[in-house]
Amino acid sequence: MIRTALGLALALGACRTAAPAQTSERALFRDLERIVTVAETPGWGVDRIEIDKVMGAALDSACRVDALDRRALATWIQEEINRQGGPVEAAYRRRGKKLRAVADLLVLTRVQLVLARAEEMSLDCPFWLEPERPFHGRQISEHRFQLSLAGGGKGHIVSQGTRQDLGFGGAGRLLIGRVFRDGDGLYLGAELGASGSFPKDESGERTSLQLGADLVTPLVYRRVVTTNTHVELEAGWLGRSTEDDWLDVDHGVHFGFAIGARALRARFLFPGAALGFSWERTFVDGDDRTTIKFGVRGGFDLEL
Repeated sequence: MIRTALGLALALGACRTAAPAQTSERALFRDLERIVTVAETPGWGVDRIEIDKVMGAALDSACRVDALDRRALATWIQEEINRQGGPVEAAYRRRGKKLRAVADLLVLTRVQLVLARAEEMSLDCPFWLEPERPFHGRQISEHRFQLSLAGGGKGHIVSQGTRQDLGFGGAGRLLIGRVFRDGDGLYLGAELGASGSFPKDESGERTSLQLGADLVTPLVYRRVVTTNTHVELEAGWLGRSTEDDWLDVDHGVHFGFAIGARALRARFLFPGAALGFSWERTFVDGDDRTTIKFGVRGGFDLEL
C-alpha cells in the first residue's frame, strides 16, 4: 500500500507546471494559478464573467506585488504561452479541437487574463495593501511553519487470528510541520481516535458493543502533486486500549497514505479534505491484531 502511494506521488509529481524563478513573480503566478484552477472546478464559462468572480482573491495577491514584478510576470507568461504553442485558440485547432490537449495552455491563458484585469484595477488597491519585497504568496504555502488540524470518520476491517470483524469510529489529529518549496512538507504530531465494534462471542453471536481508543504519533510527508491536490505518506507508533482496561495499552505500528485537496485561503485558514487509508498492527498476547482503516477527514492548515 505504501509502495503504491509512493509511486503515485512520484508519477503525479510530473504534473507540476513551470513557474518564474524570481521569488515575487513566482509567488504571484502560483497564487493566480491556484485561483484559476479552483474556479475551473465547477466549470469555466465566459472569460469576462469568470474573471470578475475571482478578482477579489486575485487583487488580494496582486496588490501586494510591486508593479515592476507584475509586468515582468506578464512578460514571462507571454513567453511561456509562445513556448507551449499558443495562442490557445490556434493550438486547440491544431490539436484536433480537444480541450484536454491544451489544458495547461488554457490555464496559462486564463492566468494571463486575470493578471491583466488585476493590473487594470491595481489603482483600486486598498492603501493598507502595500507591496511586499519579496512577496511569498497568499494562496500558497512555502518555506513556512504550519499547524494542521483535521478529523473525520473511519471504517475498520479487523483481522486477528481466524477472526475477522468490521468496526467504525472517528479520529482527530494535530500536526505541526515545515513546508518547503512547491508546498511539500514534513509534519509531526498526534492523532487520537475512538472506535466501536460488535465482536462475536463464544456462541458466534454479536451481542455487545466494545469500545476502544487508539493514539498514533505519525511522521507525515506531504507532497503536492498538482496545483490544488497532494498525497500524504505517514508512519508512526500506535497505542491501543479498550474499555476492558483503559490503562492497559497495547503497542503497535501505523502506516498510512491519503489523497487530499486544499481550497483557497479563507481569512487566515486553508480549508481542505482528504481520503485516507491506513494499515495498523497491534502486538498482543497470542495473535497480533491487524486493522485496515479508511475514511474521509476535513480540516484546515494554519500558517505560523
